[in-house]
Amino acid sequence: MLTLNKLTGTKTKIFSAIVLALILIVAFCEVIGWPFLRQPLAQFLQNKLERTVKIDSPFKLKLIGGLKLQAAGFSISAPPEFEVPSLATAKDLELKLRYSDLWGIKPGDPYVIKSIKAEQLDAHLSRYLNGKSTWQFNKKEQDAIRPFPVINTLVIRKGQAHVDDRLTKADLVIDFNTNEGQGNATPTSKVALKGEFRERKLKAELTTQGFLPIASQDKNTPPASSKGWLDYGKVHADFEGSVDDLFGEQNIKGKLSTHGPSLGELGDLLSITLPHTKSFKINGKIERSQYVWLIDVASARVGQSDLNGKFEYDTRPERSLLKGQLAGKRFYLVDLAPAFGSDDKNSSKRGRIFPDQPLDFATYNRMNAEISVNIDYVDLGKAFKAPIAPLKASLNLNKNKLSLAKIDARTAQGNISGEIFIDAHEQKELANPQQEKNLERIKADWGIYLAVKNINLEKWITISDARKKEATKKNQSENSLAYVTGLLNGEAKLKGKGNSTAQLLRSLNGDLSFYIRKGEISHLVVEAAGLDIAQALGLLIKGDQHIKMQCAVMNFKANNGIMKSNVALVDTPVTTIVLNGNINMGEEKLDLKMTAEPKNFSPLTVRSPLEITGTFLNPNISPDIAPIGARAVGAVLLGIINPLAAIIPFLDPGKVKDTHQDVLCNETLTRLKKH
Repeated sequence: MLTLNKLTGTKTKIFSAIVLALILIVAFCEVIGWPFLRQPLAQFLQNKLERTVKIDSPFKLKLIGGLKLQAAGFSISAPPEFEVPSLATAKDLELKLRYSDLWGIKPGDPYVIKSIKAEQLDAHLSRYLNGKSTWQFNKKEQDAIRPFPVINTLVIRKGQAHVDDRLTKADLVIDFNTNEGQGNATPTSKVALKGEFRERKLKAELTTQGFLPIASQDKNTPPASSKGWLDYGKVHADFEGSVDDLFGEQNIKGKLSTHGPSLGELGDLLSITLPHTKSFKINGKIERSQYVWLIDVASARVGQSDLNGKFEYDTRPERSLLKGQLAGKRFYLVDLAPAFGSDDKNSSKRGRIFPDQPLDFATYNRMNAEISVNIDYVDLGKAFKAPIAPLKASLNLNKNKLSLAKIDARTAQGNISGEIFIDAHEQKELANPQQEKNLERIKADWGIYLAVKNINLEKWITISDARKKEATKKNQSENSLAYVTGLLNGEAKLKGKGNSTAQLLRSLNGDLSFYIRKGEISHLVVEAAGLDIAQALGLLIKGDQHIKMQCAVMNFKANNGIMKSNVALVDTPVTTIVLNGNINMGEEKLDLKMTAEPKNFSPLTVRSPLEITGTFLNPNISPDIAPIGARAVGAVLLGIINPLAAIIPFLDPGKVKDTHQDVLCNETLTRLKKH
């Protein structure tokens, strides 16, 4: 029994001695840096990564608490199909890796490197459209798109990175440099970037105090003061503030000013959804902490518009989310015209008003958005003298559907409410941004659901310059010479499909209905519509007056872009004017006939409908020749009998009240009131 105990004790001592010896050996090797592992480590990495790996001496390796490699030189080759010298080559390298970042990494996750420090570094980061990249190391990874590596800390005295990424359309050269000259109290680092990005020229520069790019060894290290600028196509941006851990958490805080020809180009740079607009200039503050951007836009000048807002951009969801509030003192609708393909300079040359240029629906898949809109003043254009003041709405972008909902637009003592949307349809499996081009061919669904309530036409519609002059001569207010007054009410329920404004109009379906309450119309317009020469001459001599509209209603039915008049009439005590025909929205053509039926006697009335034809840009108004011709023939025949009788065909005794028109008016008004 004693012998057995002695034997067990001896074995324990031997085992303890072996363990202690191993600990001492490992500790000794940690101290000297495992110099004998240089070649075996290079061979191991070469076999594991299937790349040529070279490690130059002097060499040190630490294994406790993670991998820490120090080498006079280090290089790793790129896959043979890439025509680049290597993936990376470094001199005086110090590399740190966490074991947790090496084990269990998923195919779609980026490689994470704790720290890279080097006197000199050259890297070639290339990626093809199929996702194959120079930083993919396993044949098993061929079908996975590996994002760019994340480097928590990077300190480079001098270096250069070549980026050729077909997925993001990037062809860039990035130069790193840190100046520690005797004249500098602290090191100054600079990153300079140039090349092409998303098919536009890109140049940028960032200067910081400290080693580049703002390498922080611990969380208590203060952010480095930074200043930079960027040119992307014709977009220019200036930044001044602080940057911390640029290749890791990318903490950024500072002032940003940017300007360019269109917000759409800024959206292309940032890969977010912004509309094409007139030229812009933005000043504000930005702050980024890990995955969330905070944007405080103090001033945004877009064309003539003056806007501001506060936003939060969260990159954590599968599709990034922009939330916030858009506000402003003044917004001009014309500044948003480029978003709908408008080209004011060439519209008349084309002979059309509505543009047929494909809209940029491809950008709708870049993000989702939830934005409240509250703008003090919206200018609707020259045709309207009263603005929308204010405009409140909810702007949403979700799964490629853009909507302006909960519209509350106050104007001319009335309001407009409803919703407008463009549904470009959610696209799946858009891993390759090149597929964005396919979205341009998609015909988006459009919807316009608007209700108009009690808009005062007298205060809303602009009066012509000629009428203004006439009012001034007679010491009258401009409103006294408005052709039509009253309270406009109605609704539009329209749908369409297309990838341009013109295509939408060609496919328009739905109803458009309006009526005017407590309205009056220019007596001169009424008599001119009826070609009543005597009455019109009298009004020109003694001055125009307004007459009450007993009924003013319009209902058009849209079918594949053709707006057909169901009922359109203006009923006054003296005349009933009826409008019939079609409006071809796709071809921008008019085919209307206006008929005036007087209720009073007039000695010189050429009773003939007016034909309204031509295009939206060049309308043509002319009397229907056939009825006038018949009256002229009658006048000639009567003149043979008695010349004085030639006036008889132009003596219109009028007609009794047309109850059918009253029925149509009442039916339409009743139907509208039910909605």
